[in-house]
Amino acid sequence: MIQLLIIDFFIILSLPYSGTTKSEQLVVQAEQKDCLSCHENLLKGEVMHYPAEDDCSTCHESTGASHPSNDSVGFRLMDKVPELCYYCHEEAEQKIHPHQPVAAGNCLGCHDSHASSGFSLLSLPEVELCLSCHNNISRLVQGKMIPHSAIEGGGCISCHQSHGSDLRALLVDAFPEEDYLPALTENFELCFLCHDTDLMEAEETEWGTGFRDGKKNLHWLHINGDKGRNCRLCHNIHGSPLPFLIEEQVGFGSWEMQMNFIPDDQGGSCLPGCHGKLSYQR
Repeated sequence: MIQLLIIDFFIILSLPYSGTTKSEQLVVQAEQKDCLSCHENLLKGEVMHYPAEDDCSTCHESTGASHPSNDSVGFRLMDKVPELCYYCHEEAEQKIHPHQPVAAGNCLGCHDSHASSGFSLLSLPEVELCLSCHNNISRLVQGKMIPHSAIEGGGCISCHQSHGSDLRALLVDAFPEEDYLPALTENFELCFLCHDTDLMEAEETEWGTGFRDGKKNLHWLHINGDKGRNCRLCHNIHGSPLPFLIEEQVGFGSWEMQMNFIPDDQGGSCLPGCHGKLSYQR
């Protein structure tokens, strides 16, 4: 008998410890089943919020079937939103420039708290969700416009942090606000996450850019030196009706300068206000 007890003791010691006893686990499962008897619609979705999947009482007070009405926070939450969210997601608030919904504490403006059909519990597909607020961008990436391939390939989060950033405009890397500044790759790190640095640094190239006349790098010609030009002086960084995101017109003070860019199979031409008509052929 003593031998059997000793064997059982060592078998128990060899089992992995989950942090809860078997009886506690059974209580959690029972409570979860009880919640779902009324709230099963909250967990419909391909992506589950892990507290909702594991234990409702992680976020909600368990009050039994009566659900008393003296609920000062709402929905029997353990704390208010967004403080409750920051128990686990504290990194979302530690930014110099927070996303406006984050600054307002409106986590549920973008996320479903229980389950969603999209990644990160988003209430809508990512680009659609962003454009539901950013109407000024939606006109540049929809309809007959040609969107930036970064948006098509990776969504808005290719260039922007969704919760906040230590850089302006929620950017993931450096991109200048000024129109003119030294043509150094470190000032345009955001662009060079995708584009080759030869675009800025090589006076001649056969593959670093398509904007070249033979081997002559016309990007380098336009932006090199201490007074390098910001990319957005010629390109719209979200979308344009013209190839290569070329702007139809660029503002200089109160003057709207027409670009008059005409592409062809091997190059193109432009007639802006800063020089006469010039063409290039790759």
